[in-house]
Amino acid sequence: MAVTVRWLLAQRDLGLGLRAGATAIDVPITFVITTELADPTPWLAGGEMLLTTGIGIPPGDDGCRDYVRRLTARGVSALGFGVGVSRASAPAALVEAADEVGLALVDVPLPTPFVAVARTVIDEIARRANAAQLAASRAQQRMTRAAVAGGPSATLRELSVGSGGAALLLDRGGRVVQAHPAELDPAVAREVGEQARAHVTASAVGPVTVRTADPAVRRGTIVTQPIRVGDRGHGHLGVVLPHEPSAADHVLIGHANSLLALDFERPLRLRLAQWRMNAAALRLVLSAGGDLDDAAQLVAEAADPAGIRALVIRRGADPDAVVSAVRAALHDAGRPVFVTEATGSGGVVALLGGRDTPAFADALVAGLTPRERGGLQLGLGAPHATGAVAEAVAAAELAARAARPGGSTVDAAALAGRALITDPGTREALGRLDRALLEPLRARDGLVEALRAYLENHGQWEGTAAALGVHRHTARARVERVEAMLGVDLKSARVRAELLLALLVGDE
Repeated sequence: MAVTVRWLLAQRDLGLGLRAGATAIDVPITFVITTELADPTPWLAGGEMLLTTGIGIPPGDDGCRDYVRRLTARGVSALGFGVGVSRASAPAALVEAADEVGLALVDVPLPTPFVAVARTVIDEIARRANAAQLAASRAQQRMTRAAVAGGPSATLRELSVGSGGAALLLDRGGRVVQAHPAELDPAVAREVGEQARAHVTASAVGPVTVRTADPAVRRGTIVTQPIRVGDRGHGHLGVVLPHEPSAADHVLIGHANSLLALDFERPLRLRLAQWRMNAAALRLVLSAGGDLDDAAQLVAEAADPAGIRALVIRRGADPDAVVSAVRAALHDAGRPVFVTEATGSGGVVALLGGRDTPAFADALVAGLTPRERGGLQLGLGAPHATGAVAEAVAAAELAARAARPGGSTVDAAALAGRALITDPGTREALGRLDRALLEPLRARDGLVEALRAYLENHGQWEGTAAALGVHRHTARARVERVEAMLGVDLKSARVRAELLLALLVGDE
């Protein structure tokens, strides 16, 4: 809660005047001390404003310069020179040295007692400290009310407002789960995660470079704390401040940590009630297309800075077991829990963060027995905006249809070339085409293989022959026989495309 030289000069009743060191008037002053020692630095801690009448300043220009350099090296914030006592004004060499090293030199007029300067600074520091404590107390009250009504996201919001920085909730692995504001620089978010991972069981404070207006940057501070209750860890709380953390900041951060820990440690009965409410909100958003504001805002808690992804799990023999397993895994990972059984399909829908990977999705069903896991198809949709939950689920449903039962999660981004044959309507049409045209070929040795090689090599004879391991003329003869049996023109790209898709469906 220090004051600056600039603020002190603005107190007109003191009559202070800046004599040198104009570049240092924003340096904070933490204490005021009076001394006439030739070298007071052994008794200083840094941050003080030193008041002197000049009696103890070493004589000569070199003495003045050495005196100023020692003060600067010790971290003294400012030098106040009482004029009209032992000297009519500060020595010219003292003024020159202060300008040279960037030390604010202030003239203190004879009518102004040194004690008045000290009292003014100390009273203002105390006033600011009291104001900060009062503001922190009010912020704590707002934070507590917000936590009760809005959970972790509301707690982060109030912490961000109260501290003037960005507040982040991270899981046990140091991954950002929620942040306020959401548009935090990704590079800064990564540094927060790295600091949390480096200090898993202890609080830590470290520097960070905060991007402001391109290309301007400023120094900031990262504070991370583990969220723990006894031997149970629930992730980390991170705060990015544009300044060194004050005592009030630490109070707010500690209070937010306690509220988050309480939220994680809620009794199971309350947790299950929350999960049921989350599931109901998710079903409501899906059925209404995302137009219901309250439900949509609740569901948006599942998002991370990259948006939201949907996980669809199909063909579960026991959907209740799948729902329970995924809920428990998300909770253990410190994530918001939005999981529900999909209406009418017997599948399960879960909402994940936009940065979640297929490997994370696989881990969510790792707690199931091999029998329960065996027939599941898992599909992970692409990241979407928080208002596009229905679209995210549709993308995940398409990916799930392409997944191998009991296999790994299929990412929607990997569906290029497979999307059509995963759609039920398309598969039915292609299946009819396979049965009507291609089934007779399967009874003839080598014809289906010849057709597939020809189609997959885009109608090129050299590639077809190489794929079949026969002479080019033999490959041509087989393909021409297929063409005659099917009564189609294989020179048509559209015909070739439909037949290839029908083959793919028929081979499954």
